[in-house]
Amino acid sequence: MIRPEADVVQNITRDLICEIIGKGCVEDGLVNKEFRLKDLKKLISESRDVLMIGIYGLGGTGKTAIARALYNEISYQFEDSSFLANIGEESKKDGLYCLQERLFCDILLGESRKIMFHRRNNLIEHKFRTKRVLIVLDDVNNEEQLKLLAGNHDWFGEGSRIIITSRDKCLLKRHKVDEYYQLEKLDDREALALLCHHALTEEQSPHCFFRLLNEVMSYCGHRPLALKVAGSFLRGKGLRQREAQLGKLAIKPDVFRVSYKELSDEEKDIFLDVACFFQGEYKDFVTKILEKHDFSAEHGLQVLSNRCLLTISEGKLWMDNSIQKMAWEIASKQALIPGKPCRLWDHKQILRVLKRNEGIRAIEGISLELSKSKDKKFSGEAFSQMDALRLLKVFLGSGCVNDKETYKVHFSTDFTFPSYDKLRYLHGHGYQLDSFPSNFEAEELLELNMPYSSLKQIEGDEIHFPNLIALDLSHSQKLETISNFSRMPNLERLVLEGCRSLVKVDPSIGNLKKLSLMNLKDCRRLKSLPKRICEFEFLESLILAGCSRLEKLLGDWEERQSSVNLKASRTYRRFILPRKLRILRLGHCKSFQEILKLRSSIQEVDAYNCISMGTFSWNTRLGASILQRIKINPESAFSIVLPGNTIPDCWVTHKVTGSSVTMELQNSDWYNDDFLGFSVCLVFAPQAERPQLNPEILCDLNNFTFFHYCGEDSVAEFPKSYRPQARARAWHTELDSVDQECGNTSTDHVWLAYRPQARADRCHPKERNRLKASFEVFNCVVKECAIRLIYKKQVVFGQEAQ
Repeated sequence: MIRPEADVVQNITRDLICEIIGKGCVEDGLVNKEFRLKDLKKLISESRDVLMIGIYGLGGTGKTAIARALYNEISYQFEDSSFLANIGEESKKDGLYCLQERLFCDILLGESRKIMFHRRNNLIEHKFRTKRVLIVLDDVNNEEQLKLLAGNHDWFGEGSRIIITSRDKCLLKRHKVDEYYQLEKLDDREALALLCHHALTEEQSPHCFFRLLNEVMSYCGHRPLALKVAGSFLRGKGLRQREAQLGKLAIKPDVFRVSYKELSDEEKDIFLDVACFFQGEYKDFVTKILEKHDFSAEHGLQVLSNRCLLTISEGKLWMDNSIQKMAWEIASKQALIPGKPCRLWDHKQILRVLKRNEGIRAIEGISLELSKSKDKKFSGEAFSQMDALRLLKVFLGSGCVNDKETYKVHFSTDFTFPSYDKLRYLHGHGYQLDSFPSNFEAEELLELNMPYSSLKQIEGDEIHFPNLIALDLSHSQKLETISNFSRMPNLERLVLEGCRSLVKVDPSIGNLKKLSLMNLKDCRRLKSLPKRICEFEFLESLILAGCSRLEKLLGDWEERQSSVNLKASRTYRRFILPRKLRILRLGHCKSFQEILKLRSSIQEVDAYNCISMGTFSWNTRLGASILQRIKINPESAFSIVLPGNTIPDCWVTHKVTGSSVTMELQNSDWYNDDFLGFSVCLVFAPQAERPQLNPEILCDLNNFTFFHYCGEDSVAEFPKSYRPQARARAWHTELDSVDQECGNTSTDHVWLAYRPQARADRCHPKERNRLKASFEVFNCVVKECAIRLIYKKQVVFGQEAQ
């Protein structure tokens, strides 16, 4: 065996190995966990003020792991907490405002709702300053991230702790972090402990491996990630196998490449696909896209995780920068080999290959970010030769000013997509042609995303997508019809948001037996929906917000468990809600008239600015069905918004004028086995000269906070990376057109929400003799509000069982 020129570790002995393993120096993959946690806890406990603590060090030294361990141990001491992982990568993928939204929802315990971007900084500062919170901002790499997520100390309540992990200490200093904790390089004992933890199983005696461990330490030095990969690479192998593998390291001491070379061909493909296309994507989504008939993508991802070549955090796939760069180098070299399957993600390389029209047939994947390239015209000749294409993604990154900017990719008039045998994922932003090529077939296609396309219609004989799960044609302004959904029988998600030329939905949609999401938001010319929608077995979310011309929903005329009425040619038509429907959003639907009853599955109904409902929106049947719905499904939160100017007397026990109501809890046994949860209610109206199109409602129930965003930004939408200064003029122009389209939004509205006992326990109600609910609706006046406790015995609306 070839010996290294210089040993990083001298004189590793059997006794030392046994001592390190015996002391359990590594717990949960973290070296000296208790020692390091003790130091951090000491920093945190020294002050009652707001503290920002920076944990810094080289990549792979365990910053995230120690922050996660600390978070898990102390989060119970705070009112609310949030751990935002991989901020550097997440901000590139989804934009900073998505992270800000997650932080807001974590702290206020609300559902994942959108908050108006131009208010969000003020909103976080306003709502967090009274709370003692624990926030971890992991892997921060620029000042903008800190400014938006943890701008100043006075954003947070007394005793709050903000923990920031970063490789850049100067960045932490510029943000005026109070305390610093450096994770230095591992010493010899720590490095050895980490290696042993990953390389040896509990059944294996360390006596047999001391020389081999010494050799591995020499090649890996004190680099934690390298030690993890090397240990995982050797784990489970016998002594002779390990020595043989060690010989490969001796020849070329790059543990990442050696570990990669030992993967099967299928595992290598998945590794390169994740590195080039799916960094930060959800594991479940990637598994579906990469699944093969003869190989399990789930198994492949698990192998890569076991080898420490990627990590799975909060359901997403992440790869260390050094490992990803190595993967890119491998993929780049493969692209230079004639006939070798290749992946293209670098925009310069993509444009060069397409221009030269060389090696086209070997391309398996393309990921082109438009913001990084100049205008480019795609020719049909190049794409017609891509027989091996599996993944095609042409998109705008999160750094773009808005999604509507001039398209950078143009298609020649003779452009045609061939019929692909292997294509699984197609994302084409701003597709410029008005139709798909005739006879476009992609039998393996699972997801088709073409936002902001110029498509006018999709004819049934043009396409054949038998395995398609998701179809997104959002903001395709010219789209009028999709004529045959039978050609995509397995569709589960249909997104036609912002397709403002869409007049009707083809009746063939009734053939989609698996559809769970149907988003028709802002389809302003849509006048009707097929009656068979009520028969959908799996439909959970139906979004019709902004469909201001919707005249009718034709459904079963028979009495069933739940139904709604809409105005249709001066007559009433009854629409039966699908039996699994959870979300019904109808904001700004001017013709919507009445809700009669609601199913027990419903969690949210938004009828904001449905002006045909008038000012009196409550009826006895509706109120009874809401109470019955809570009784049947008491563990599920519920929210409803609709026009109205009164809170029903039969629905509340404590009602007052103004924005705050207090309930004295005089009966000592009020919190008993029959208690289900809280309901709150309020009436609000706009106060500004310009009506608030989509008000944000916040409710503070003792120290428990939740909120609702009316209208689901159906008419005043902002791109993910919206910049108020750059868009102010366009914003006012859009508001003017919205006012004309959606009509008056000045009517009073009622919001009723229910929160189950499990969530309400955060108020610590058993420890209090009063319950206080305070409400705030931005740019609106809260006229009256109310609160009620819900018990099992309330089986009849407005009455209690005796």
